[in-house]
Amino acid sequence: MASLNVYAGLAILAIAVSGAVIVDSVKTRSCGNMTLRCIDEVYKSIFRNGTISDECCHKLVKIGRPCHEALVRRDLEDPFFKNHTNIKQEIVSKAKQIWNKCTSIVDAVSDSPNASP
Repeated sequence: MASLNVYAGLAILAIAVSGAVIVDSVKTRSCGNMTLRCIDEVYKSIFRNGTISDECCHKLVKIGRPCHEALVRRDLEDPFFKNHTNIKQEIVSKAKQIWNKCTSIVDAVSDSPNASP
C-alpha cells in the first residue's frame, strides 16, 4: 500500500506539470465550452480525489463522453505511465466514475419538472 502512495504521489507530480496540456487539449480538440474552473475540477476529481460541482458536471456531459475519454487518454500518454499500468487503470476507473456521477446528476435534473441546469 505504501508503494501505491509513492506511485500516486509521483503521478500527481507528473500530471501537475502537464496541467496546462489539459487546457490546451480542451481547446484544440474543440471539446466544447469548458471554463478553466471546470477543467480544474474535472482534473482534480480524477487525478487528485477532488470534487466536481453540479455545474461542471453539466459542462462535462455537454462536451461528451468521447471527448472526456480522449482527454484522459491524452494525459495517460505521459511517459510516466508507461511502466505504471496499475495507476493507469485506477485513473481510467476514476474517470469512468466521474462520468457516471455527472451523467446521473444531469439525468436527475432532466427528470425534474422544474429543471434548469
